[in-house]
Amino acid sequence: MTVEILPLEAGRVGDAFDLATRVFVTGSTLHRALSIGLEEYRAYLRKSFEAMAGEGLSVVAVDAESGAVGGCLIASDFYHHVNGSGAVPEKFAPLAALTGALCAQYRADTEIVPGEVVLADMAAVTPELSGQGVYGLMRAAAQQGAKSKGFQRIIGELSSTATQHLVINKLGHSKRAEIAFERFAFDGRYPFRAIKQPHSIVLAEGGL
Repeated sequence: MTVEILPLEAGRVGDAFDLATRVFVTGSTLHRALSIGLEEYRAYLRKSFEAMAGEGLSVVAVDAESGAVGGCLIASDFYHHVNGSGAVPEKFAPLAALTGALCAQYRADTEIVPGEVVLADMAAVTPELSGQGVYGLMRAAAQQGAKSKGFQRIIGELSSTATQHLVINKLGHSKRAEIAFERFAFDGRYPFRAIKQPHSIVLAEGGL
């Protein structure tokens, strides 16, 4: 399969949403720790996903012949992410609290302004394309697109061993915040303590 990396346009948002939610429910250690089901995740995420896609910073990997979506990277202005509001369903509250605490560490010594930092928020690849470097291609395209729009830095919440290795060890991005899963408490519980690899979630940042 020959893969092309393209900007995410309106006609492919639905396919990207279906792929991303499927991959996160089955592959994300955070989502599995909370036993999040596919349909409830889609109901929770759809509005914010479509808003992020509408910012024009996201990319997709498509089959050059069929046009089928084989990967997506959803990017957003980090300012919107840290200044978002709205009620969070009880089941998703531990996850929202975890990422909120991560961002709070970053904000302790860094002012966030619109149009400066792009967030590489969600990335997903089909099993058929896994291990073929598609994530790296999407990441590079998203970074170039954000740079062309005036963004200066890119940041990502890294919760898998593979993305931490790529972004920190290969791309050379710096850890700006980190929370160990075994020590994160929410409402008297430790909802992510069972996650052993990686041992923490990391907020990593690099220049564009």
